[in-house]
Amino acid sequence: MDDNATNRVVAQALCEMFGCSSELAEDGMEALQAVQENRYDLILMDIKMPRMDGVQATEAIRALEGPVSRIPIVALTANADPEDAKHYLSVGMAAVVEKPIKPERLRMAMNAALAKAEQVETRQASPSSRRKAG
Repeated sequence: MDDNATNRVVAQALCEMFGCSSELAEDGMEALQAVQENRYDLILMDIKMPRMDGVQATEAIRALEGPVSRIPIVALTANADPEDAKHYLSVGMAAVVEKPIKPERLRMAMNAALAKAEQVETRQASPSSRRKAG
């Protein structure tokens, strides 16, 4: 999701280069609506957008019911200093990729976010591994 058409084209081209299909949204409101209507494995979320920014959209997605609330979200931003990145992670984003986007960095962040989400899903689906004292 990005309000800049050029950034959307670049992100979409990189997704295709990585063998992923993608859909575009121009702002956080469109992103929020899209995740409620369709199934996604991962969201690339711009931080600075009109109407609803990436942080607000992430918080709204995390507040939804069910699996949609756990979709991995990767922040795409020019504001990636350590404090900003820490904030984005604290609101539920899985990774932060600085703009201009470096393809290898984006691929690594996407793979890490998807792997982490898969681990969480596996843990939630398997019986508890806690040992009983005895």
